[in-house]
Amino acid sequence: MRLSLFFLFVNLFTFTHGQIPDSLSKKVDAIFAEYDKTNSPGCALAILKDGKIIYKRGYGMSNMEYNIAISPSSIFHIASISKQFTAAAIVRLSLEGKLSLDDDIRKYIPEVPDFGHKITFSNLIHHTSGIRDQWALQRLAGWRADDLVTEKDILDMLARQKALNFLPGEEYLYCNTGFTLAAVAVKRITGVSLRDYADSVFFKPLGMTNTHFHSDHAEITPNRTSAYSKDPNGVWKISIPVFDNYGATSLFTTVEDLAKWDENFYTKKAGGDAFINLMQATGALNNKTAQTYAAGLIVSTYKGYKTVAHSGADAGYRSNMIRFPDEHFSVVILANLASINTISLSYKVADLFLKDKRVQQPAFKADYNIVKGWAGDYFEMSTQSLQNLTYTNEKLSAGITEFLATTNSTFTIPNTATTLSFTGDSLNAQLEVYAEGAGLSTYKKLSKYLLSVPELEEFKGDFYSSELDTKYTVYIKDNILQIKRPRYDDIKVEPLLKDIFTGNFIIRFQRNKKDKIEGFFLSAGRVRNLYFEKVLTK
Repeated sequence: MRLSLFFLFVNLFTFTHGQIPDSLSKKVDAIFAEYDKTNSPGCALAILKDGKIIYKRGYGMSNMEYNIAISPSSIFHIASISKQFTAAAIVRLSLEGKLSLDDDIRKYIPEVPDFGHKITFSNLIHHTSGIRDQWALQRLAGWRADDLVTEKDILDMLARQKALNFLPGEEYLYCNTGFTLAAVAVKRITGVSLRDYADSVFFKPLGMTNTHFHSDHAEITPNRTSAYSKDPNGVWKISIPVFDNYGATSLFTTVEDLAKWDENFYTKKAGGDAFINLMQATGALNNKTAQTYAAGLIVSTYKGYKTVAHSGADAGYRSNMIRFPDEHFSVVILANLASINTISLSYKVADLFLKDKRVQQPAFKADYNIVKGWAGDYFEMSTQSLQNLTYTNEKLSAGITEFLATTNSTFTIPNTATTLSFTGDSLNAQLEVYAEGAGLSTYKKLSKYLLSVPELEEFKGDFYSSELDTKYTVYIKDNILQIKRPRYDDIKVEPLLKDIFTGNFIIRFQRNKKDKIEGFFLSAGRVRNLYFEKVLTK
């Protein structure tokens, strides 16, 4: 019995299919060697060329408790790759005349507050709505990653919002809420759920028999992978999202089914020419800045090739799908391991098949005495954004992202069109960041800002946000300002500028006419200027 189970495992684990030489398949497998084990989660891979899967393979374990290996037919939660399917439904309905991309979304979703500015479906699918992100709002309100989240929970939170991050169309800022709202609109317009609509117009016509929007976290799905992450002690933990909502996420599928969806961008079997063109048409900001974001897809370049791609990350699931349309070539990676970098792995696979078409420039040898001076904290006031730049191993970097020097004061981020330019000196530097599709942002370098304990006293108190229906308490412990928040550990914050503190987020205190603290605005990435009013004691 044990021997037969062993051979069953080996057959699943080493299953390959394709039309590439063994020498090339060995190079592909070497990229995933770290996950090609019986004691690790991993991923499924499909390499597509001219409408065919030329190589597919599973690496690692689908379920570590029952020793089930990943295969190309394993089903994954693909996180934000789901967005293109939600956008596809909106685009399809617009072509059917059921809605207009320029419609005010409140026509269909009156739960969205009237912010005084029209928000359109085009804003939703291009991330230019200005609506605050649902996941960020819930975390700030004390929701944990393993809390069950329903569509109603998201709509209730949204209904309490009193402001936008920015006016619709003024900026690009990734927003999950927009795609949840798009899913709600599909149901209200068609009378059937997004799950049923997508199944009837996309999945069944394309033969995607192992694909569906997962609307009930408790629903059993045969051949579904489990997902994992390691805790701080290196122990494997199950890490599966608990969502009873979809649109921004929650599509379940396989690399084999995604190959069929990918090919539809060439055959146009589902939707036709107008549909495919709209899906890949990038938006523009109000000031005419061209975006790279289309309908749940990012249109960009890599080593001289046009690319159409999107990635995803929820709990322990990671995914990436990248298409090189002019070469009729794509790479699909779906993973059940939180620490895996599916984007980087996709590029490594592509590099085996596509020659770099760029004109190679001589490498610039940076003067480390100048470059290391740019390291430090940089703050952008309008978006309340803080960037920490470090200098290690003769490279300037932000987190794990290393910058490539083009001069001593200008840099690029590899494999992107993002550029960084420094002016001034190391003490009073200004940083301009130009990101393709988003435009220009200007940051100023900060010097150390210190406050004594007596000076911290005036910031203490209880503060309440009606938009989150949540209270935070600001207090001093060990001579440090700290914040007590529901269901999470207290956090320490340190002064950044006058009345502005940083910790897990940015807090900007508000003063009244008597110069007394009356509240604060909290900003945390995809949520900006969320107001907390000071609770006055009697």
